[in-house]
Amino acid sequence: MRPTNWLLLAIGSTAAIGGLAIAINLAVDPWGLYRDPRGRRLAVYGDSRVGKYLLSTRYVPANFNGVLIGSSMTANWNMGLLRQARIYNESIEGGNVVEEKAVVERVLEHPGVEVAFLVQDPYFTHESAFRTVTLTPQLWRASLGSDNLLNVYKDIVREKLGHPSTSIGANGTERFDHLPSKLNATLQQLWRPGTPFAVDPAADTAYRELVAMLRAHHVSIVFLVPPVFEGLLETKRDELQDYARRFAPCRQPGDLVIDFTASDFQDFCGRRENFADGIHLVSGAADHIVTLLSRQLDTWLAQGRLQFGAPHGGQAH
Repeated sequence: MRPTNWLLLAIGSTAAIGGLAIAINLAVDPWGLYRDPRGRRLAVYGDSRVGKYLLSTRYVPANFNGVLIGSSMTANWNMGLLRQARIYNESIEGGNVVEEKAVVERVLEHPGVEVAFLVQDPYFTHESAFRTVTLTPQLWRASLGSDNLLNVYKDIVREKLGHPSTSIGANGTERFDHLPSKLNATLQQLWRPGTPFAVDPAADTAYRELVAMLRAHHVSIVFLVPPVFEGLLETKRDELQDYARRFAPCRQPGDLVIDFTASDFQDFCGRRENFADGIHLVSGAADHIVTLLSRQLDTWLAQGRLQFGAPHGGQAH
C-alpha cells in the first residue's frame, strides 16, 4: 500500500472510531447533558464530584425543585423521604463550600430549583481546596471522552452484571456501607476541645458568595445545622456558638433555620448509637432526621413561610 493511501486509511479509521465513541456517549448520556433529562433516573458513576457537577447542569434542575448543599455529614440524608418537595442531595463526601459553590452555580444556570437547604457546619468551611478535580465548565467537554468516562462505563457494566458499583442514587443520596467509628484526623483536630473552629478565608468568602448567589436567583434558603453527638457538643458548645455568630450576617429576617444541635433535639443528639463517629449519622438515624425535617417543613408550609412549585420533570427519587 502506498504511504499516502495508508495515511488516509489511518486517519479515516481513527475518525470513524472517534465518531462511533462520541455517538455511543451521546446515546448513553450518563449525566443527562445531551438528551432530555426530564423523568430520567441517573445515578452517580465514576468520580462523585465530577458526576454531581455534570448532573447539576441539566438533570437536577429538570427533575428537582430543591437541593441539599453540604459535605459528608449530610451525604447519606435521603431527601427522597420528604413528601413536600423533590430535593436533590448535592452533598459531597469530604466536600467543602468552594466545591459545593461550583456545583450550585451549574444548577442555577437553568430554572427549576426553588429552595436550598444550606448546611452550616465547621467542616464545610475549614478548607477551600478542590479534592480530586477542579470543577469547571471544561468538564463538559470531557464528558465525551476521558478516563473518568471510562470508569463510568466500567461501573455501569458491573451494575448490569449484578455487581452494584455506585453508592449514590438518582436523588444524590449516598449509601455509606462502612462508616468509621472514630473521627478522622481532620475532624479530631477540628473538634479538639478548647480551640476555636478554624475557617479558611477563601471558604468564608465562598460561603457568603453562595448565599448571595442563591438570593440573586430568588431561591429560598433553609439554613441547616446538622446534629452532633452530645459528647462532642458539650466540649465545644461555646466555640460552635462563636462559629454561628460569624455567619449570622448571612441571614436575613424571615430566613428559615433548623438547628439539630438545639435543645429541641437533645434526646436525638444524646444517643450515641445514632452516630457512627459522633458526626456522621448511621443510615437509620439519617432517615429519622429527614423525617423530623419533613415535620418542620409541614409547619412552615402551613404558616405560608415556604412554598414549592412543581419541577419540570418527573419523579427522580
